[in-house]
Amino acid sequence: MAVSRTESSIEKSEARGQHGMVATKHAAASAVGAEVLAAGGSAADAAVASAFAVGVVEPWNSGVGGGGYAVVSSAEATEVIGFPMRSGTGATAEKYPLDGRENVSGFLWNGVQDDANLHGYRAMAVPGAVAGLALLHQRHGEMPWKELVQPAVALARQGFELSWYDTAFMATMATAAQRHPELQQRYYPGGAPPMSDHFDAVRLTQPELGNSLEVIALDGPDSFYMGDIAAAVVSDSVANDGVIERADLADYRAQVGAPLHTTYRQATVLLPGPGCAGPTTAETLNIYERFDVATHDHNSSERLHVFLNAARLAYADRFRFMTDPARADVPWEALVSKAYAGGRYDLIGPDALTDGVKPGDAWAYQDEAREAQRLKGETSTTHLCTADGRGGLVSLTNTLGGGWGSEVIPGNTGIVWNNGMFWFDPVPGRLTSVAPRQFGLNNMTPAIVFTPDGRALAVGASGGRRITNCVAQLVGNIVDHSLGAQEAINAPRVDASTPWVTVDGRFGEETISELQRRGWDVHVPPFPGRSAFASPTLILRDADGGFGGGVDVFHTAGAQGV
Repeated sequence: MAVSRTESSIEKSEARGQHGMVATKHAAASAVGAEVLAAGGSAADAAVASAFAVGVVEPWNSGVGGGGYAVVSSAEATEVIGFPMRSGTGATAEKYPLDGRENVSGFLWNGVQDDANLHGYRAMAVPGAVAGLALLHQRHGEMPWKELVQPAVALARQGFELSWYDTAFMATMATAAQRHPELQQRYYPGGAPPMSDHFDAVRLTQPELGNSLEVIALDGPDSFYMGDIAAAVVSDSVANDGVIERADLADYRAQVGAPLHTTYRQATVLLPGPGCAGPTTAETLNIYERFDVATHDHNSSERLHVFLNAARLAYADRFRFMTDPARADVPWEALVSKAYAGGRYDLIGPDALTDGVKPGDAWAYQDEAREAQRLKGETSTTHLCTADGRGGLVSLTNTLGGGWGSEVIPGNTGIVWNNGMFWFDPVPGRLTSVAPRQFGLNNMTPAIVFTPDGRALAVGASGGRRITNCVAQLVGNIVDHSLGAQEAINAPRVDASTPWVTVDGRFGEETISELQRRGWDVHVPPFPGRSAFASPTLILRDADGGFGGGVDVFHTAGAQGV
C-alpha cells in the first residue's frame, strides 16, 4: 500500500539509469563509480573504486583503515566477502580494565578506563578493507586494480570541496582533535573544523593519504599489510601501548562464503552471516512477515507496533547468542529459521514488549533448522551499492567503527585507523569478550533482495546499531508497499535498537499517541536525520532492467546512473 503523505514529507528525485547505477554516501565517490561503469567495468569494479574514493571524501566514516562486508551477485557467483576488523595479538582483558560504568558505546558494553577501547592506540584493530576490496576485485573485477585505486589517489592529492554536511559533521566530532594532535593538525588546523564564508568553498587535501593509496595502487594490496605502511603502523602502535603486531597485519585474510539465505514474502534475501547483524535482520523479517501487512497502511500504528516488537525480539536474541561462530557453538541456523520466528511472533500482543525482553530457546529449534538448511543446499559505516547492465549487483558496507575511528593517524601514512576494539565486550568470559586475533560483534548489514516479480534490490546503511532496523524496513517498503528507490528511503521509519523507540514525527500525532498508549517509550527527534536513524543507500533494478537509486536526504550522498 502506498505511503500516506503528510505536509512535512521529504522529497528527493530518484536517480535513474539504463545501463548501471552507483549509490554512495558522497556524490564525488558515486561519480568515480559511474565512470568505471561507463568504461565497461563491472559492478564489482565500480564498488572497489567507489569504496576507495568514499574513504577519501568521508575520511571520518570509512577508508583503508576500516573493514566490512560485501554481498555480491553476478553471473559467476552469489557470495559474501567478509573483511571485518580483527583484534591484534596484544588484545587481552588486562589491556581494557573496567571502570564501573554501564551501557557505554553503541553495543551498550560496560565502560573501560580512559575509554581505551573507543579511542587511542589500544582501540585500533587490524583492518580488512584493502584485503576485502582486493578479494572482491580478484573474484569479480575486470579492470586493472591500479585504475580502480587511482581516482582515490587523485581525490586525496588534488582535494575536493567540503559540503555543508561535511563541515557540520566535522564540527560535531571536533573533540577528537583535542585528544590526538595528529588528527588536529591534519583536519582541524587551529583546533576548529574548516569553515566556508558562504562564497568561497573550502577544499580539503590529504597528501599523505594520497601517497599511501598510490603505494596500494602500484604495488598491490599486499603492500598495505607487509610493506612500509605496515611497518609505520606497527612501529607507532608499539611505541604507544597498542595491541597490533607486524604478524597481525601480515596474516590477515578476507574470507569468501555463501550468503545467509532467507525469504520475505516470497522474496529472496541474501545477507552476511554470524558476526554481523545479518542474522538479526533475517530474524526481524522472519517474525514480521507473519503479520498481514496487506490490510494495513504503511503509517498505521498496528503495523509499526508489530515491527517494533519483531525488532525487539530479534535484538534480545542478538545479544544473547551472536558472536563469531569460530569462538562458540551458537544456534544461528535456528535463529534465522521460520519455525523459530513463529514462536517469537506468538509473543506479540496488544502491548509493547519493553522491559526485560528475553531471548528465546533457540537451541530447541537447532536440529530442525540445520536439517532444513542442508536439504536446501545452502551453506553458510559507509554503505554503497553498485549495479551493472549484465546483472551484477554489489552491496558493500565499510566502517572505521565510530566517527574518526580510533582518532589515530599512525606514522606518516595519512590513514585514519579504526577503533574496532569497541566491537568486543570488555567483560571477560562472554561470547564476544576481548581476546587476541578474534573478530568481534558488529552491526553491518549489506543485503541483496530478489523479488518474485523480477526486481532486484541492493541496500544497506551506516548508523551502528540502528542499521538492522533500517534495512528491514527498506526491504518491506519495496516488497510490501511497492515503493520506488528514493521513495522507499524518503518514507518515515522507526527504530527499536535502543531502550526507547525512535519514531519519525511524519507518522503523525495520532499514530504516535497510539504507540504510546500501547506502552512504547516514544522519542520523536526534531528532524529524522542520521543521528536518529541509520543512513541508507539503495539501488532498485526494475523488472525491465532499468535502475533507480535512492540515498539519505539528510546527507550529501548521491546516486548516479549510466
